[in-house]
Amino acid sequence: MSANICAVSDFIGKTWGVFPTEIREIQAGSAQCYTVETNAGKYFFKVYQEKFDRHTIQNEVAVCNFLSDKGFAVSRFLESVNHTCMETVRDRVCTLQKYIDGISVPKFQVSQPQLLDSVKVLAKLNVALEELPVQLPVRFPEEWFSAWSADAAIAKHRELLGKLDADDAYHARIAEDFAAKCRMLEAFDPDRYDFSAMTVANTHGDYNTLQLIFAENRVNAVIDFAACGKLPLCWEIIRSYTLSAAECKDAMIEPESFYAYVREYIQIRPLSKSDLALMPYFYLFTLLRSMFGYKAYVEKRCKKIAVSEKDMNALQFAFWRTAMCKWLFAHAEELSFGLTGLEA
Repeated sequence: MSANICAVSDFIGKTWGVFPTEIREIQAGSAQCYTVETNAGKYFFKVYQEKFDRHTIQNEVAVCNFLSDKGFAVSRFLESVNHTCMETVRDRVCTLQKYIDGISVPKFQVSQPQLLDSVKVLAKLNVALEELPVQLPVRFPEEWFSAWSADAAIAKHRELLGKLDADDAYHARIAEDFAAKCRMLEAFDPDRYDFSAMTVANTHGDYNTLQLIFAENRVNAVIDFAACGKLPLCWEIIRSYTLSAAECKDAMIEPESFYAYVREYIQIRPLSKSDLALMPYFYLFTLLRSMFGYKAYVEKRCKKIAVSEKDMNALQFAFWRTAMCKWLFAHAEELSFGLTGLEA
């Protein structure tokens, strides 16, 4: 047992009064997560990313408790010996949760029946969360839009690339990606689109296959509501599809399959024509702006800090996101036109 696993085991025992017999770290995702076996049962231990504070996790716990009362299968948090669902380890919030049995399906490997059931669950979640008594944060506030400029975004990409040694193994690939993103940033004019017309409502915030537990072709449970908030529902829908559907592995969207996905959603939770029309454009805008994956890699290389497996996974994800930007930039108009024909 490694020193890190031993430390985790000791911390769980002292803090929750359950004593692990086996702990395994989960490599997927950016949080530090572990499965925990004990004589009393199986648990899930999570150390949240630095950006998640106690208030954020309080919202997650409140949302899960609310949805559980509504009959949804979601995460269940254990109280520690200090009578709280949240503790702190290495200056980060952590929780211990009941382990939920089922099938975890990797990104881009969700079958069509699983996809269609998952989007029905998303729609039902969104309907239920309309009655949530907790005020969730707005994830894309007005200043997110007003403070942005293409010139500043392009400058940030060029500045970050300038920090990376030219002989780095990934310099050429990152330079190529940044050149493509800068061209798209120069050409994309968000003022052409009335993003204020999108429906903003309570939602999961990170809904995709990595947060779903399946039982065959049906969703058995939804986990990880740490990013819950008020968000454009159209963004949650298209993002969840692209992180799950098989063809999206190649950074493209099969229109008819995606239309079927959206159609299932709007039968339960209708969307406006603006939501449907703006869906691909807003998703493209969010992807173009992000430097997730690139930034951590470059900064660690600059500081001569070892790049972890999770860092490399995030970099590969960044490559995929840029490729998806290229596809959306070329096909957003076609996709938007097809989506408006689905209006309920």
